[in-house]
Amino acid sequence: MDYQTYDELFEKSTVLFDQARAIIANPEAKAEEKEKARKMVEDGKRLRGDSKLLQELEQLKGTASQEAQNKQAAPGTGPRQLKTLGDFLTAVYSATFEQRRHPDLKFLSYRGDSEKAWTTLQPGAPGATKDLVENTGAAGGFLVFPEHRNELMMFSPLMQLVRQRAMVLRMGSRVLQIPVLNQGTTPTAGSAFFGGVIPYWTEEGEYKDESEPSFGQMELIAHKLITYTEASDELLADSAIGLEDLLRGLFGGSISNELEWTFINGTGAGQPLGVINAPVTLVQPRAVAGAIGIADIFGMIAQFAGQSPIWIAHQSTLLQLLALSGPPLNPSYVWIGNGRDSYPTTLMGYPVFFVENAQTLGTQGDLILADFSKYVIGERQDTTIDSSKHYRFRHDLTSWRAVTRVDGRPWAVAPVTYRDGVTSVSPFVILGDILPGS
Repeated sequence: MDYQTYDELFEKSTVLFDQARAIIANPEAKAEEKEKARKMVEDGKRLRGDSKLLQELEQLKGTASQEAQNKQAAPGTGPRQLKTLGDFLTAVYSATFEQRRHPDLKFLSYRGDSEKAWTTLQPGAPGATKDLVENTGAAGGFLVFPEHRNELMMFSPLMQLVRQRAMVLRMGSRVLQIPVLNQGTTPTAGSAFFGGVIPYWTEEGEYKDESEPSFGQMELIAHKLITYTEASDELLADSAIGLEDLLRGLFGGSISNELEWTFINGTGAGQPLGVINAPVTLVQPRAVAGAIGIADIFGMIAQFAGQSPIWIAHQSTLLQLLALSGPPLNPSYVWIGNGRDSYPTTLMGYPVFFVENAQTLGTQGDLILADFSKYVIGERQDTTIDSSKHYRFRHDLTSWRAVTRVDGRPWAVAPVTYRDGVTSVSPFVILGDILPGS
């Protein structure tokens, strides 16, 4: 190398760049001169790279010399004395960064003798520890604090399918009586939809046959549904998650979900009457035990009469519906067309919802076709959530209680029979057990 310092190399490259710039900027420069200018630029780039490399080598040499001086300045192999806690903490702070470049730098410790001196352990000194790490408490792990997110992760079931579609009435007292037209109990053919009113063809002056409508009365009785728990005052005060708001959300959600279950499965004894057990509901016999076939679907639709139907299916029925194939005369018919797209959200054109509140696969009521606008819910008391510190005051416990008073049932008492005396339809149809004798 012709030049001894990186400054000289850098200066020479600058001169070459200036000369090349002057030639290229000259509009009268010949082709030979421009070619020479390009050669100057290439030489300048080479010199600039050599200058940078030489500068890095000199810096490394200076660092090595400084480390050697530090080692010579150390008093023998003994530790460097740090007289105060402040000096020790400063050294610890510096070590956490320097150890990344100097793997041999060791941790700092308290000597523990009568002088109360803080010392650094030198490489190779007895009792020297390894590098600072966070997976060991004494080696730095105690300085690393875990992060906590003040949010409870949870997901909610699909709720309010019935309530948001039903007729909801406010109850001013414990009992609400509602007059209804008897549309399913009239035996005369052709009169079911009109409560027994039948028109007659007659001639002028002939005797007129009499027909009268038949009425009934449904009754809603407010039933009480509650949840209750207790929480310590300390937990309420110290919980990172707002426990009061959490309990209110959990109580309200659990009551809503229980009401959905009861509106579908309730017995009517001390609770609402669900559609599965209601007299108005028609049951489609199942063709094959433990399975759902296309004939079952067709049979349910054939018995349904309503304006805004939906399907409610237990989650366990999804495997059967995914494999649903067409009837013998049209075997290419399937519910899902391919394995690339999501499965449909409708079945025979009606919305389908997979929930936990239906019966499990193979049990009567695992698949429901319903028009819940024909279901009446009476609300005597909205869900109220209250707390009290007095009941368990001696135990430092706060009591929490959620209460609602409600009833519900289909307002029709029986399916409607057509004038043929055989065909019956209903706004509620469920899939039942296997055909008798099968």
